[in-house]
Amino acid sequence: VNSTLSPSGLSTQTFCNSATVASLTATGTNIKWYSSSTGGTSLANTTSLINGAVYYATQTISGCESSVRFPVTVVINSPSAPTGASTQTFCNSATIASLSATGSNIQWYATTIGGSPLSNTTALVNGTTYYASQTIVGCESLTRFPVNVIINTLPVPPTGSSNQLFCNSATVSNLTITGQNIQWYTTA
Repeated sequence: VNSTLSPSGLSTQTFCNSATVASLTATGTNIKWYSSSTGGTSLANTTSLINGAVYYATQTISGCESSVRFPVTVVINSPSAPTGASTQTFCNSATIASLSATGSNIQWYATTIGGSPLSNTTALVNGTTYYASQTIVGCESLTRFPVNVIINTLPVPPTGSSNQLFCNSATVSNLTITGQNIQWYTTA
């Protein structure tokens, strides 16, 4: 009479966002996975795993399947997208490093899905939407937070006479120049 022992391995297995039975691991020969500790039929490798569920592994050696099954609890981490201001405004120019989002280990992308993270030195383009993901416990969010970028460029400098002459005394308010919301400074 051949008695086959159950396989062994990690009793809790963690995955990011989603996984299938094929993602489970156990140490043994000819491993089969079940959704119950006894009876039933083995699960297809394409069966989606459920967060918090327990799956049971057997091994088969010399045609004998183990009667005791090895239990594995599944943890599926699915972080949500980060949050923040959906429109962010900058003056003149800015880079990816200028964007902000609330979350952990933020990465910025040019697309809603796929693509490679953008470098912090990537220049922002006015009117473009950038997308932020966050990574928690090694798992990156599948959804991304969109941020529309507005870059306000400097207006044309004011114009006027660079030499202005006054009699006796004058104040800054006596200076004349053409432009909007003029501010005066003592240094260049």
